[in-house]
Amino acid sequence: MVSPAEVKARIPHTWPLFFARHGHFTPIQQQAILPILGGQDTLLVAATATGKTEAVIAPLLERYWERSNQPDQYGQALLYICPTRALVRDLYERLSSPLAGTGITIGMKTGDTGPLDDKRPFSILLTTPESTDSLLTRVPRLFTNLHAVILDEIHLFDNTPRGDHTRCLLQRIKRIRQYAQSDASPIQHIALSATIYDLEGVARRYLHQGTIVSASGGREIVAEIAPLYDLDELVAALAQRAVQKSLVFCNSRDEVEQTAVYLRQRLPHYAQVFVHYGNLDATVRRDVETRFAEASVAICVSTSTLELGVDIGSVDDVVLLGAPHNLTSFLQRIGRGGRRTAQSRVLCMPKSPREWARFEALLTLANTPQHVPEDQEGVSPVDRSLAPFEDVLVYRFRPSVLVQQIFSLIKQSPTGSIRLADVRRIAPLEVASDEIRQIISQLIFARYLRAGRLGEWKPDEELQELIDRHEFYSNIGADPLALTAVDAFSGRVIAQTDRLYKKGSVVLFGGKAMEVVWQDKYRFGLAPTSFSDSGEILSFQKISAAIPFVVTQTVARSLDIQPGQMVALPDEQGTWLFHFWGTVWGRLLAALLSANGYITDFGNEYGIFVQPSLAHLPDWDDTIAQRIIKRAAVPLAGRLEMGRFHKLLPRNVANSAVLNLLNLETFQQKYREATLVEVPGIEEQLTSLTH
Repeated sequence: MVSPAEVKARIPHTWPLFFARHGHFTPIQQQAILPILGGQDTLLVAATATGKTEAVIAPLLERYWERSNQPDQYGQALLYICPTRALVRDLYERLSSPLAGTGITIGMKTGDTGPLDDKRPFSILLTTPESTDSLLTRVPRLFTNLHAVILDEIHLFDNTPRGDHTRCLLQRIKRIRQYAQSDASPIQHIALSATIYDLEGVARRYLHQGTIVSASGGREIVAEIAPLYDLDELVAALAQRAVQKSLVFCNSRDEVEQTAVYLRQRLPHYAQVFVHYGNLDATVRRDVETRFAEASVAICVSTSTLELGVDIGSVDDVVLLGAPHNLTSFLQRIGRGGRRTAQSRVLCMPKSPREWARFEALLTLANTPQHVPEDQEGVSPVDRSLAPFEDVLVYRFRPSVLVQQIFSLIKQSPTGSIRLADVRRIAPLEVASDEIRQIISQLIFARYLRAGRLGEWKPDEELQELIDRHEFYSNIGADPLALTAVDAFSGRVIAQTDRLYKKGSVVLFGGKAMEVVWQDKYRFGLAPTSFSDSGEILSFQKISAAIPFVVTQTVARSLDIQPGQMVALPDEQGTWLFHFWGTVWGRLLAALLSANGYITDFGNEYGIFVQPSLAHLPDWDDTIAQRIIKRAAVPLAGRLEMGRFHKLLPRNVANSAVLNLLNLETFQQKYREATLVEVPGIEEQLTSLTH
């Protein structure tokens, strides 16, 4: 390995800015700086708070030092894409101080920042995928001199609609730069993450010829699990743990509101109580972050909005009210505490035996090596069976993203039209050209596109509606043309709802009575009212997240249930079949048993109830399986993050996209290999998983 002195000598301009005050490099910095400085596409994987950002920014600025110091002359040099608006703002504040007075300029663009000053380029532009898309449609010239793209927290993008969106954006940026500079060298791509299980796949999807740099290590997880019968247990736990700053995570906005109100009323000691969730106005969220960071004794109750590295000061303790659905979210949440110590303290408070089992599984996975070589000694069979943590769902590009990209490309086009070749250039090779033609045909049928000149398509009335409302830059959120509640005076979006409330209706939002003061085709405006006899709480569009296969299989191992085994627990009316296959495959299994004449009730991610009793799974029948699985594609789409525009796809393309993600070949293999067993002595534990 190159010595720290050699690395320091190669970055004379940026060493004083980022590293001199520490006097040394972290392991990931020492490994990553020289490959990045040499122009290599690089995937960095290291624990949270190990200096990955500096490991990337320093060598990139060093490489283009003269250009970075004269952005007006050379144009924007670095594009830094983050998963959240809050992380963009946090990075902006974090980088502004060391770069002050250097001539290196930083800009940021999100939905919270308003229009970007595009009259002069920035050395570094911090943004999100959605705002990158917006900039591509309005000011593509910003990208003509781009030298590098950094993708932060790539694990939150990959195998989601936003990851596929980002892949398309990278192709569009490449195209713009090639058009402006035909002899330009390729744009350098850098990706960062604390947790990635498919290293080669991620590198292949987002980098050209990627170098993978990883550093082991991380803080010890000190966890306690205590049941949450009601919020009195939380109050008692916070009083007993007696720390200055606590971050309490909930799984829904309603839980945040209820918990915060209860703590304000019942805490036996003084502490400021804050709330933080996505539907709050951006200025309110920023105020909460600042005040919580500055407070000496405080509790912040939050949804997943504070999972990422937003600067909220030092957090002594993390409390989880209810188990997160997957390992990534679990690691992000517990990683927010004790960043200046060698430990991450977390109090896990399950609301049911099912959640208790999930917490234990998540802790097992969190302490299991991510990558276990076959010849490594001293690794338990459990560790080896769980590594790598690949779920049964495989990566597939989601074609619904191409619907959104078609709309965006039309907006970007000087002629306001699109050709098949335009889409073909940005679509991954695994997407067939015939599939793109089918998507365009469906959009014509649905009146989103209409024929223009020969071989071109222009916006039709439905797309024009989206364009007028600027509602086509994102692949996440509510369906296009969903019903939207906005602030009646500012127009700020409050929520996507399931229904349109009529003028004069009164609803509760944020603990306040709000009146609908106007409405149009897809939106209605809310304003505060003194009317107290409100009829209902504002309804949000919600999708229940699926519990992954790897989590439920970990629960099975804790009960000494081996791979391929399902436990049959008969009772007087039928059989509880504990498959431990997670939410998605569990629903497929229930559908197959129903097609074979059984009455099934999908219980949960651990098991289903079957009538009459069964001693083994029915033989696999290809005809029945294909029919049932195709029928299940529609209801399962909501569980698989298919993208905001999935419903605009042709039915066959939409169904194929869902089925491709389900990894049906592996599903069939595991179905054929499954055996029903009885495991004496665990009946009580199994029964508890049904509640």
